Amino acid sequence: MINKGDTVAVCLSGGADSMALFHLMCVLKQQLDIEVFAIHINHGLRKESDDEELFITEYCKKLGVECITARFEMNNKAKPQGLSTETWARQMRYEFFEKTALQKNAKLATAHTLSDKCETVIFNLCRGSNLKGVCGIPAVRGNIIRPLINCTREDVEKYCAQNGIPFVTDSSNFSEEYSRNKIRLRVVPVLKQLNPKSERQIGEFTEEMEQIYTFLTQLSDTLYRNSISLNGFVLDIIQKADDVVIKFFLRNVLEKYNCLSKDNITDILEGIKQGSFSRQLSKDILCEIKDGYLSFYKPRNTKPVMQAQPVPIAAGEKVQFLGNSYILRKLSAEELENLKKIDKNYLNNCISCDTIKCNLFLRTRKTGDTFTFSARKVTKTLKKIFIEDKIPQKIRDTIAVLADEQGNVVWVDGYGANRPYKAEKHTENILIIEKI
Repeated sequence: MINKGDTVAVCLSGGADSMALFHLMCVLKQQLDIEVFAIHINHGLRKESDDEELFITEYCKKLGVECITARFEMNNKAKPQGLSTETWARQMRYEFFEKTALQKNAKLATAHTLSDKCETVIFNLCRGSNLKGVCGIPAVRGNIIRPLINCTREDVEKYCAQNGIPFVTDSSNFSEEYSRNKIRLRVVPVLKQLNPKSERQIGEFTEEMEQIYTFLTQLSDTLYRNSISLNGFVLDIIQKADDVVIKFFLRNVLEKYNCLSKDNITDILEGIKQGSFSRQLSKDILCEIKDGYLSFYKPRNTKPVMQAQPVPIAAGEKVQFLGNSYILRKLSAEELENLKKIDKNYLNNCISCDTIKCNLFLRTRKTGDTFTFSARKVTKTLKKIFIEDKIPQKIRDTIAVLADEQGNVVWVDGYGANRPYKAEKHTENILIIEKI
């Protein structure tokens, strides 16, 4: 989770979990050779919110650690339709956390525990969950790390007691207005009566589910690559796969077209077995199985599935484009070396700032766009590359391209950095673009 020289931003609420994490990071700061700072948000939803903010800033001052705070005063704002207060607060919180972490090129540490993970799994199962939902909260997701994910809430409280760490108790934690609180206050105690180690047992279960999920995702990706063609997905290849792999494959495809549902997956799977299918999955997407191919496309007289206007993006920013989130952040040479050790595929998305002299934009392909492969040093038009890779016509205009103001292609989603802009060993200023 943490490498030498990292900067870690700790999300600090003042509760036992986050205070334990913050204390731990400060204690290990010198040993790990890292920089640490805290981030706190005052939502203004409770009467004690101001007191908690003061408590946190004073504690950080005592430890000599920077604390960045923000006040949202959500009681004075109109809640978006369809969102619970809890979900709304979480969205605003994470937007601010991630923006701040990006600005400081920091990893974002949250204090989720094994107890939180278990509650999430139970909550997802009750609502009706797929395999991903029973994997719970991941230890690492993009730039977010969760160092306490294998510690129970009891472990955390014991750590606070042993080290004299002060914390505040959020009064809303005892309100059964929130579904998660009902699970924490009513369901979990019963499970612990049945088995005092129930949280750890559920944790072991989720680890196994994560492994299965990863394995099935890999099989699904392989099926996607092997079956895709200019006319759609080759039906014979899909039909040879196991049902569970086909479901994963369909889930990934339907997510891209914003029409994912259990009914759509079930109906298309049945159509694949029958060899024939035709149905409008959503207002904008039609699915058809015909002449040996599975195809997804826009029916006539509908608006485009996604808008493809160029979107400016700069270092330290996260933007939305074609239904996906992209982050552009700076890397040090040391971080680049660490990425090589983790996964060399990351290097494909590393860009040299030294060769970029103007603003960058995310857009779709344009006539005449060219791309040079680093390994082969071969330059081809994007049109020719997509044709050779058998990418369907319908999908080609949904592939993100990073370009400069002069129209030069810097990076292409799925292909990496264009050779003239790729970061090399001698590159001093490096950017990495990530899709999350």
